[in-house]
Amino acid sequence: MGAGLDTTSASLAWMLWCTVLAGPDLWMRLRAEADDVLSGEGPFDETHLARLDLADRTMRETTRLHPAGSFSPRMAHVDVTIGGHRIPRGTLVMWSAHLAGRDPDAWPDPTSFDPDRFVDMAPERKALADIAWVPFGRGVRNCVGFALAQMELTLIIARLSQRLDIEATTPTKPLAVGMVVNRPDGGVPMRVNQRLHRPDVRR
Repeated sequence: MGAGLDTTSASLAWMLWCTVLAGPDLWMRLRAEADDVLSGEGPFDETHLARLDLADRTMRETTRLHPAGSFSPRMAHVDVTIGGHRIPRGTLVMWSAHLAGRDPDAWPDPTSFDPDRFVDMAPERKALADIAWVPFGRGVRNCVGFALAQMELTLIIARLSQRLDIEATTPTKPLAVGMVVNRPDGGVPMRVNQRLHRPDVRR
């Protein structure tokens, strides 16, 4: 329960902070996309989720910069040499999704929040980014709930942009805290108002 709730809520807090502080243009673009995809009549299914491209990229960019798990241990299953360093089998290795998401070799201007960096990537850049984007781990030890978490965060940011007007009450970025889950210290203070004159929103 904790792994499914605490991590997602922390990621949502960071996503709101990054999105709102990026300026009103991104929020309005998310709203326009959500209005187009999620308004009107009819059931909601996976085809609608696939059309929330900007919301998906916003989720990916947030978790690149602020992965719920900043670091994790792994035990080497075989002898391996990485970057000239020999790591014997059985060695406990600490790896960091936080550092991978900010590696300048993989991400131009790595500390900037830019969901559009995922648009029209050159093949070699995309291949490197795919390796370096590891907020949910990789391989056989990938997070068992990664698909659910990505779906939740994508849908939530789309729905919030469609239903609410949000602004930060302070420009000061919160500190990241937490030994297990990377969360913003003190939360992300926001001023929230219901959106006026919204189109029909599916329940």
